[in-house]
Parts: sequence; structure tokens; C-alpha cells
Amino acid sequence: MERKILLLAVLSFLIFVIAFYINSHFYSSKDKELLLKTREGEENFANFLLKKEKLPQKSEEVSLIAVGDISYSRGVEEIVRKKGDINYPFLKIQDYLKSADLVFGNLETPLTPGRHIRDGEMIFRSNPSTAQALEKAGFSVLSLANNHTPNFGQKGIEDTFYYLKEADIKYVGAGRNSEEANQPVFITKKGIKFAFLAYNDSSVVPDFYEASNNRAGTAFMRIERMKKAVEAAKKNADLVIVSMHSGIEYVSKPNETQIKFAHAAIDAGADLVIGHHPHVVQTMEKYKGKYIFYSLGNFVFDQFWSQETREGLTIKVYFSKNGVDKISFLPIVMKNFAQPEAAGHKEADKILKRLDFPFKSEVVYSWDSLKKRFQKSFKVVVFSKLFNKNTGILSNRESADLNNNSFPENYILSGGRLVIKERSKTIWCSPNNWWIDSFILADSNNDGIVDINLSLWKAGDFGSSRPFWINGNDMSVKNHFFIFDFIKNSVKVIWGSSNLSRPNCEFQFADVDGDGKSDLVVIEGDYSQEPKCEGNYVAVWKWNDWGFSNIWRSRRGNFSNLEIEKDNGKSYIIVDSF
Repeated sequence: MERKILLLAVLSFLIFVIAFYINSHFYSSKDKELLLKTREGEENFANFLLKKEKLPQKSEEVSLIAVGDISYSRGVEEIVRKKGDINYPFLKIQDYLKSADLVFGNLETPLTPGRHIRDGEMIFRSNPSTAQALEKAGFSVLSLANNHTPNFGQKGIEDTFYYLKEADIKYVGAGRNSEEANQPVFITKKGIKFAFLAYNDSSVVPDFYEASNNRAGTAFMRIERMKKAVEAAKKNADLVIVSMHSGIEYVSKPNETQIKFAHAAIDAGADLVIGHHPHVVQTMEKYKGKYIFYSLGNFVFDQFWSQETREGLTIKVYFSKNGVDKISFLPIVMKNFAQPEAAGHKEADKILKRLDFPFKSEVVYSWDSLKKRFQKSFKVVVFSKLFNKNTGILSNRESADLNNNSFPENYILSGGRLVIKERSKTIWCSPNNWWIDSFILADSNNDGIVDINLSLWKAGDFGSSRPFWINGNDMSVKNHFFIFDFIKNSVKVIWGSSNLSRPNCEFQFADVDGDGKSDLVVIEGDYSQEPKCEGNYVAVWKWNDWGFSNIWRSRRGNFSNLEIEKDNGKSYIIVDSF
């Protein structure tokens, strides 16, 4: 009996030793495998980082939309009164205007209370509430250097200043005295500082329309004074934009005065010259590498007596700190006696031909609600220089109060790291072993909450979120898409992709198929391009409560510079194709 008990004890001990050995060996092997995988991922990311950091820095781009002559007087005022909506003229164009960082135009009327202006009169006046309509439409800065700002005397001029300031719209080309009228207006966007100057042709106005030492008025086109102003502005700004109100009305080509003044402005250092006054679209010119638009025609005006005066041109200029990168065009036509809207294809072609300039084209994809598919078209552009923002390192900064504590957070992307600060205190930063290409604050999963959306690179297919049924973990560095939210005042991931089959070079959110829900629009690249992401496809993905599913992808091409542009409620996917 004792021998049997001893045998059982020895057997139990042996089973324990064997089990302990097997268990220890299994876990040590597993730990060793995990350690090797971790080291593999670290090495892969370090090599990726070395290549990524050699890419050039790419500063943010700033877009400016410039439009033609604007007057809420005479016939336009009558239409606005009948419609009972001060915003009526901009209803079909305001989506487009709001797609730019800055919007510039020529306000061809004083904003001041007064009598009704009848058809046929050559003096203008608009109701003060016009300023709110201009602000709601998205205008940032307006030129007042024209032949109508002083139509209602000193009071009309000073009222205009007052109401524009009330609407937080900057103005240029007019002032309470000569010094003020000739001063530039400075605006900084995304780290790029702009200076605006505007001038009025003395040959189209009486002498007393010019501001003097003791009289409010406009800045006149005096070349030597303008050149000094441009040179001084260039010392204090990255870019200088000059506006001129000059030319012969209803004539399609510039006169000698326009050409001489525009050339002198560029010789002095201006980066762009924009013209108004002829009320029709005139030619454009590239002079010493800089662009001149001699007249953009009408934008909101009551000159319905000819097709040419009912038409106009809006330009969208894309700037980097070094100057103009690209210019796109939206020809417009006034409908309903007051509303500018995008011109149809035939009419747009006719308007663009007046510029007498060679164009390139960019690709536009839009949803066809009848055929239930995306269709392809083209939009004319001018490239000052070919550029692809996917091939550089992007820096970006945003501000928003996503944790709803009344203190906006600052979201700062630099060198592949995203840092979130609140009142100078860091509340979150991306891990050291991630590279963030870009981020967007948007409601990506259609739950009514603005999310922090990241396009990032990291080693490991799943990382800590790897499902239990997956045995392997690809430790190569691949692109991922992650969504973060504030949860109990902490930044937490709410969804993260595994390795994407194609890296996202760029992404945007917009409702591009008209179903009322936000879609993820991306330019997709190829991993063979690493560390660059040059763009081979345009694709649309839709959130389906557990992730994103692909609903459309373009044919293969070379795409970059993704933009979503809205016009009259419809979204357009615009990409450059090289």
C-alpha cells in the first residue's frame, strides 16, 4: 500500500514537471516570437522613417476666389425687395464661394440708407443690410476703388466703411484720407500673409473721388505711388495682390492704361493683378511669370441688356508661399435678373475663349442621380508649376472644441506627429511609432459627432487590436485609417483599419452621392511608391456601421491634389491628372 502511494506521488510529480516544462517552453517560445515580431516592426518603421523624413516639406495651400463687379442697386435691389430675401443673389453660388479660404470682389456701390435708385440712373446705392449678405456669402475682402463708392458723398463712403466692419469684411482702395486709401490690407491664412492693394482709374471718375488729406475717397492709379506701395507691402507680406478699376466699358480687350499699370505692378513685386470696370470679360496675360486678369466682368449687376454683360468669370487661385501654383475657372451667367450661377458647357467655353489663353485641364467626377453612377468630365485650369502635394511632408493646424468644454483644442501636425493641445497643455499626441500623413476633423461615421480622422503609417497589421482568430501579424509598414473621439475627456480610438490594400494619398469627407450622408473620398496610391504616395485611383467609401465599404473606384491614372467643390448644392470631386 505504501509502495502504491509512493508510486502515485512520483507519477504526479513527473506529470507536474512535464506540464511545467511544456507550459514554460510554450510561453517562452510565444514571448520570443512576440519579441522578434516587435523588433522586426521597430526596424521596419525605423527604415521607413529614414526615407520619409528625406521628403521635402510641403506648406499648406491657400485658395482665393476672385469675382467681378457687384452692385445691389437699381434692378438688383428691386429683385431683392420682391423676393424678400437679401441673400437672394448669392443663393446658387455661395457653396462655391465658401470652398475657398479667401473671397475677393469689387463692391460697386456704397452701403448707406437713402432713396430708391431708378433704372437708368448712373449713381448707385445699396441698403446697409447688403453687408450681411456679402458676409454670409463668404466675402473676405472687397475693393472700394471704383467710380461708384463715392456716389453718395462723404457720408456714403464712411457708412460703407462702418457696415463692412460690422460684417467683419475687410476693404481696400478707399479711406478717410489719402494715406488710409492707399494702405494695403493684410490677411494671414494658414501661415501665408497676403497684402491687398486697390486703385481707381482717374480717367473714369471726377477728381474729387480721390481721397485727399482731409477728404474720404478712393485711391487713384498713380503708378509711382503704387510701385512704392507694392514694394513696401512685399517686405511685410508673402504675396501681394493688386486690383485695378480701369478700362473701356463693354470692350473685350484691355487698353494701354490697363496694360501699363498691370505691368508696373508686377515689376514692383505684385504676384497677381485683378481688373474690374469694363463689365465684360477681357483677356488674361502671363507677364514675367505672373498673371493678369484685365476684367472679370459682372458678378451681380443689373445689366441684362446684352449676353456679354450677363456673363462673368470667377477665378480660384491656389497659392503657396512662393506664389501662384494653379488657377481654376468658373464661368458664370446671371439668371433671374440677379443670380450668378455656373454657366452651361457651351456658354462656359465661349466665356473662356475671351481670355485668349492656353489652358490645361483637371478631372471632375460627379454623381449622376438618374444613371446612379459617377460620371467624368473636365475643367480648365492653368498650372503655374506642376506640383503634387502627396510627395512632400504636410504641416497643418486646426482649432475646434470637440470635447465641448468651451476651450478650443489646437490640433498641430508637424513632422508626422499630431499633437492636441488645450490652453497650452498637451492632452494627446500620436505614438512615436506612427507617422501621420494628414488629419481631418469631420463626422466620418454619420453619428452627428465630429471625429478626429487620421491617415497614418505603422508597422503591424492589427497591433493590439488583432482578433483572436488571426494567427499572424504582418509587421511591414503599411497605411491605415483611424478614427478617434473624445470619450470622457480623453482621446480614444473608436475604429482602426488593418493594413489597407492601397495606401490613401489624400482624403476628404463630403456627401458626393446626394444621400445626405458623409462619404470618404480618397486618392489611392501604390506601396511600390513608398515613401511617396503619387496617386493612381480616385475612390469613394461609405460607412456601414462596422467600417468603410468601397462603392466606386476610378480607372487607373495619375491623380493628385484632391478637392471637393460644391456648386448649388451638388458636390464635385476634383483632381489634377498629370
